[in-house]
Amino acid sequence: MIDRERQPRPVGREPDDHVRGGIRDVMEWNEEMVRRYDIERFYERSHPLIRWVESRRLKAIVALARPAGHTASVLEVGCGAGHVLERFEQWSRTGVDLSVRMLQKTRRRLGGSVRLVHATADRLPFPDSCFDIVVCTEVLEHTADPGGVVCELARVVSVSGKVVVSIPNERNVDRAKRALNSIPGLRPILRNLAQTDNEWHLHRMDLASLRTLTRGVARIERVRAVPYRLLPLRYVALLRCL
Repeated sequence: MIDRERQPRPVGREPDDHVRGGIRDVMEWNEEMVRRYDIERFYERSHPLIRWVESRRLKAIVALARPAGHTASVLEVGCGAGHVLERFEQWSRTGVDLSVRMLQKTRRRLGGSVRLVHATADRLPFPDSCFDIVVCTEVLEHTADPGGVVCELARVVSVSGKVVVSIPNERNVDRAKRALNSIPGLRPILRNLAQTDNEWHLHRMDLASLRTLTRGVARIERVRAVPYRLLPLRYVALLRCL
């Protein structure tokens, strides 16, 4: 069993009142963020440059997570509106999200072909070792306890299974936003994006913080920088659980 109490935590922001207030306050705050930042607009109507970066991230996720057989089970923790899960249509799919609104969006996108569960990422309502592939993309930075989430991903994946996570490289993302915002002709690229110091992010993530979160729980087997190694705005990592 994984000892949650021994898991290291990344340095994050001082917890806000909604985090201190318990799960109900967190859910209400999260729903407000879902309303404020339309994920479908982000994926489908952002500037072409942003959509290109996100397409690179999705391709990296699928490449690292792709199951070997045709009967694999795939879990996405923090499934959003289903933009990642729809890429695994050949396999048995389950999506989890804290937001009821997000689950409704996923249902509209994917229909009845996917099992959807309303739950928190750090308390997954599944038995141990029950999924072949577990995906958690751009979620850890939104959670109060990312270390607990990593422990849960490791708990529910099968012994020979794969966990694939992606995180923003927050420092580079903010640098890119500031650079684009300083040039009036490039500011339209930032439409549909949060400002620097994203209010929906409770932690500033980077590759070092991911290594801290996975210590003692999983080995980082492969990492892909998105869009490129020399310009890492996102990291997609394949984890093998210990």
